[in-house]
Amino acid sequence: MVPRYEINKHIDEMCPKNQGDNGETLVDSPCSSSASDSNSSPYFAKNTSTPEKKTSPCESNSLEMKNFLMVLRAVLENDDDLRLFDEQDTKIITTFYQLSAAGQKLYVRLFQRKLNWIKINKIEYAEISTDLRPVIEELVEGGFLQTESTLEDLSEGLDLLSAPELKTLAKTFHLPNPNAQKQQLLEDFIRLAKQRSIFSRGQAGIGAVILKRAKNLAGKCVKVCRGPRAVFSRILLLFSLTDSVEDEEAASGGQGQLSTVLMVNMGHTVFPSYTVNRKTAIFQDREDLIRYATAAHMSNDIATAMANGNWAEANHLYMCAKETWHGMKNLTSLRYHKVLPEYLRHFTVGWVYTRILSRGVEILQRLHMYEEAVKELQNLLSQEVYCTDSRGRWWDRLALNLHQHLKETKKAIECIRKGLADSFVRTGHRLSLYQRALRIRDSSSNKKFRSLFQELQVMIVEDVTHVTIKGKMYPQTGLGKSVFLMEDVDDEEKGEDSAVSTVICSVEELALTHYKQNGFDQGIHGEGSTFSTLYGLLMWDIIFMDGIPDVFRNSYQAFPLDLCTDSFYENRRDAIEARLQLLHAASSETLKELLADVWSTQEGKVSALVSWNRFTSLQQAQSLVSCLGGPFLSGVCRRLARDLRHCRGGLPDLVVWSTHDHCFKLVEVKGPNDRLSHKQMLWLSELKQLGAAVEVCHVAAVGAKSKRLS
Repeated sequence: MVPRYEINKHIDEMCPKNQGDNGETLVDSPCSSSASDSNSSPYFAKNTSTPEKKTSPCESNSLEMKNFLMVLRAVLENDDDLRLFDEQDTKIITTFYQLSAAGQKLYVRLFQRKLNWIKINKIEYAEISTDLRPVIEELVEGGFLQTESTLEDLSEGLDLLSAPELKTLAKTFHLPNPNAQKQQLLEDFIRLAKQRSIFSRGQAGIGAVILKRAKNLAGKCVKVCRGPRAVFSRILLLFSLTDSVEDEEAASGGQGQLSTVLMVNMGHTVFPSYTVNRKTAIFQDREDLIRYATAAHMSNDIATAMANGNWAEANHLYMCAKETWHGMKNLTSLRYHKVLPEYLRHFTVGWVYTRILSRGVEILQRLHMYEEAVKELQNLLSQEVYCTDSRGRWWDRLALNLHQHLKETKKAIECIRKGLADSFVRTGHRLSLYQRALRIRDSSSNKKFRSLFQELQVMIVEDVTHVTIKGKMYPQTGLGKSVFLMEDVDDEEKGEDSAVSTVICSVEELALTHYKQNGFDQGIHGEGSTFSTLYGLLMWDIIFMDGIPDVFRNSYQAFPLDLCTDSFYENRRDAIEARLQLLHAASSETLKELLADVWSTQEGKVSALVSWNRFTSLQQAQSLVSCLGGPFLSGVCRRLARDLRHCRGGLPDLVVWSTHDHCFKLVEVKGPNDRLSHKQMLWLSELKQLGAAVEVCHVAAVGAKSKRLS
């Protein structure tokens, strides 16, 4: 193996460590930051207060290079990671450092592109060089790029051609419809290539002739070599491993990660202060890492096929993955997975393949293969090592398939019984199973099964107040969320002659206006992110506390790895209980001070829980906590601390409050034909029990003629 010091010498020369004044890690493009503040995924809203700044192509390229080198440093400086690369791998890395600056920059650019052949005349990066030919030659000589001389796959050769070039080739071979669409021409050529050779025996077949003509039309081209690419992909995968806990696609191990994980934010990002404490080796050896990377790539390919609606392709990939896992799952080398804490089991090949099988259930259901889906669900539920946080969903879906699609009511009842007895089945899925049991029990056609429900434990979910308001719906032709029309009066020109304009708004914005008109001068549409931000601020020091092994494994984490597992509470029980008691007894002034202390010292640092722009200012956040009160905040924080994985969803859309009388209300807004989810029902009931004023605001649509909007 190449000595570690030799690799790190290159890193030190090209990518010096970057530390802030207080010792925090500074990164010019975060590994785990996202500028988005999605209401649908408040947990991963990682915002900073740093304004976005525009960068020139040259600066951007320099930044990409710096980030790439930073990734190499972070991984290769760690002995636990370095041992996962053999002598050939480290030789590739060393060769990369020996490339010219232009060679390195071009490789990083091409590395991020899709693994396809590229025409040399289409490779243009003026910020690297106006003449890239010698740079490309350097990469070819270094073994990082291959030339068209190695291109032997007809499909890849044809894919290189533009539509006009493909039509020219089609005319040469007298295809029946040479002016057809590109995809049709590709299929016609592949079909033609499968025919017997038009030449005498021993000469090239028609496929080889087509490929030769295609290569002549395409001219010189290159492709990133798979070997070095795989090495850098595994380095990138190790670096971003801690980001893939909740993002199922982040573990794809693909080149997209460098752009989506590293290149999101062009400003400086400061990570929270914590102690890296790595005690456990997740991967046993190089082969273990390669198995994981292969599974992660396959998982990403399946997710892509599903997102594109290619269900036949997704099913084929799923079946291949299933076969691979079947031949691997009993390896003695994988037995160590069982002794890993759940938050490290996320990074095992077994976890990834189990997630693939779980996706397979959705694929089978889309293809109406319900018997096969039931078998897969039963297979998934037969083990309790991997993806235990998905067991509620599996039981729920199994009960639905048995009851609704296969009409096997008795088996569905037995499934519900087992599901409700499973300690991993929480919140919404538990309520869903319970309500299905009630529907089956109370159905007149199922009288013979009622004796099977004698031991059914009652789940009490309190209903809350429901109100209805009306709104003019904006006429739409496409699908999507309902959009409404609202009259907007300019606050600065209120009076008889005030300007009134009609604006388009969401159902939540319409509801916010309604509550503002009814005395609530403050309001936020944040769904779960409002409360996750308050929780993250009030528990900041506990979330990032020291002394817990393996929850912080590198310097670029926005959350501890056990955050969404039962271990989070168990590992910090005493500290959490002490904080909850403090919050419960805290006065409004104490709550404001607690918030201000964290805000003043941590503002802008990336945290998975905290959306820094959720509130307009510290003062607005303080105004809200003083209205919510200590007992209520303590109750919400307890629920999130005990089971964030299953409780972060379902919180009400709106929080509205009055700064005059310190009243507040939590509101779930429902547009036309929208219903409460099981998680929402549970949260509304829980919040009501904590003493909050809670209601569901239904927005009834009234017609709106098309009008000119100002």
